[in-house]
Amino acid sequence: MREGQPVDSRFTMLVAALDSLADGFALFDAQDRLLIHNRRFIEQFPFLDQLGDLHGFTFYALASVPSGEWARVEQPEAYIAERMRRHAEADGTPFEIDLENGGVVQVRECRTPDGGIISLWSDVTQIKQAEAKLLEAIDGIHEGFLLLDPDERIVLSNTCLRLIFGAVGLELTTGASLADLLREAQRRGLFAEGTSPVDDVLERARRSPELRAEIPLRDGNWMLASHRRIANGCTVGVWTDVTSQKRRESELINVREQLRQQTEALADFARLVALQARSDMLTGLPNRFALEERLDQLLRDRDPRNIWVGIIDIDHFKGVNDAVGHAAADELLREVAQFLRGQLRGDDLLVRVGGDEFAMMLTDIDERDALRIARRINAAVHNNPFQIGARSFTLGLSIGLVRANGTPGSVSSLLAAADTACYVAKESGRDRVQLYDLGDPKVNSTRQRMSWAERIQLGLELDRFHMHLQAIVDHNHTVLGYEALIRLVDETGSWCQPAQFLPAAQRLGLMGRIDAWVCRHAIDYAMRLIQRGAHQYVSMNIGAHSLADVAFQRNFMDMLDLHPGVEAALRIEVTETEGVEDLGEIATFLTELRARGVHVYLDDFGNGYNSFESLKRLPVDGIKIDWTVTRDLLRDPIDKALMKAAISIANSLGLELVAEGVEDEVQLAKLRELGATMYQGFLFHRPADAETVLA
Repeated sequence: MREGQPVDSRFTMLVAALDSLADGFALFDAQDRLLIHNRRFIEQFPFLDQLGDLHGFTFYALASVPSGEWARVEQPEAYIAERMRRHAEADGTPFEIDLENGGVVQVRECRTPDGGIISLWSDVTQIKQAEAKLLEAIDGIHEGFLLLDPDERIVLSNTCLRLIFGAVGLELTTGASLADLLREAQRRGLFAEGTSPVDDVLERARRSPELRAEIPLRDGNWMLASHRRIANGCTVGVWTDVTSQKRRESELINVREQLRQQTEALADFARLVALQARSDMLTGLPNRFALEERLDQLLRDRDPRNIWVGIIDIDHFKGVNDAVGHAAADELLREVAQFLRGQLRGDDLLVRVGGDEFAMMLTDIDERDALRIARRINAAVHNNPFQIGARSFTLGLSIGLVRANGTPGSVSSLLAAADTACYVAKESGRDRVQLYDLGDPKVNSTRQRMSWAERIQLGLELDRFHMHLQAIVDHNHTVLGYEALIRLVDETGSWCQPAQFLPAAQRLGLMGRIDAWVCRHAIDYAMRLIQRGAHQYVSMNIGAHSLADVAFQRNFMDMLDLHPGVEAALRIEVTETEGVEDLGEIATFLTELRARGVHVYLDDFGNGYNSFESLKRLPVDGIKIDWTVTRDLLRDPIDKALMKAAISIANSLGLELVAEGVEDEVQLAKLRELGATMYQGFLFHRPADAETVLA
């Protein structure tokens, strides 16, 4: 269990800001050792998770992990050498690397004044996929296509255009000057004699944003070169064979119009690719990055008291997904996006943050008008059934609203405050608007609870988690093994119990990292028991969600491979099964673990409605009776009957059974009478620091 008290507010804000980034972030010191990184960094490079706490690792050590992105390259040594060269330069020049999962990130690295290096990894997978589709489309057209940068150097060309110049042995290489290319083509005789000098044509192009030049070729054909400058200073060119059109002058006007439309369409397509980094692919709305960019600008340029940010969450959208499927649900999201956009003023900004969550930014209004707009949106959506296929859906919204001057000035803290208010709206019954006001007990309580994300993150990064062990004994009080119990120590040295931080970790998606930490340390303690011949085991709690995660499974198997024989002193207690819809997702993995010799227990048996269902569907070696059943055994006939049933089932299935929460002799006597033979609780042993117990 885990606790903590607030740490330095500036560092806390920094960690929260870094974790809110969509990009991976890492800071290395002057000796190239990792000082700090954010959660997105580990998500992009999950193979680093096996290293544990990354603080202090050099960049070379991280880049050399064999399961990394270089595992697929033909020459790993050359790849690492090139990566180290770029890292050492750290001149801010962006470059791309392939991820282990098949994605692509753009890397930017810059030196700090003290000689360190800041590294950013931006996921450009979608942009690269869109670029590939664009390139395929461009390469499939029958006209020659050319994209030039503002300095008139080649950025992109298609096969058709390369064939035209290839007729005289010229290659269209990226970065080559168009002027040099055309002069060389004229010198080699690509163009017919008497063609206007290349420099004259280029000069016309520079004076006008559009150029159409008919170019006669020496072989008797004609090319129509249509060049058009677009907003970013680049030039899109389409080279079309107009030989037949020249023979039919009467059709030339229609052909030119067609080419103009093609050029504009390709220019629009090129602009779309450039805008994708700030656009949501599903709804066409701006994305979170665009919101943060615009909000940051307004906070610098305007009075923040007139700026409002709202987080909009569609209530119970998961039910819609389950009812109609993802494709129809996506169509519904598009409909809702357009409807919300229609409810806002022209200068207001609406973005899709992700999933079923939107955000809006309102400017130049006071609190009364901001609340009025938010409530009007909520009522409008509620009163407007959305028709998807043959089904109609009436939706509700939970909206969290915050004023810019009501929170610290950073964009990330402002969005976090709006998100907190939205969460309060959902907890308060949904379908409502909640203003971020720390004077509201609900808002203040939710903010404090959500701050556990920062404390847990710091606990993982600063090695503030510790392991306690509690003995498990038999009927003779002989210690059979220990349950591993996690604790969090804050900066004052106070111990935080799991009940304080595990619920927040589960809600915020941090249990995977915590479970990985538990695995590493439990395996270490199990190996120490084996080495001293204790014939005891360490039993660790792992959540069902982590057990269902493929990356966790792979990392856990790797840890077992690195510690041969540890299975004899290692047990797993499966927890949180009520949050998994399909227990079959983990049944196969548990079967593999048992085949290797790891004993598996079903934890918290009797606490919840699905204990017996989980027992039916999961392959286990034993069950642990929840402490609440043991606590009420003597006074609650239902708990007594549940205990008898569990013992009977365990005996009939050949399963071990451990009764948790045994605190006095009366409970122990009753458990023995019912047939229980293995126990855990304060009567025998209070949890203590693992190092002390093993000493």
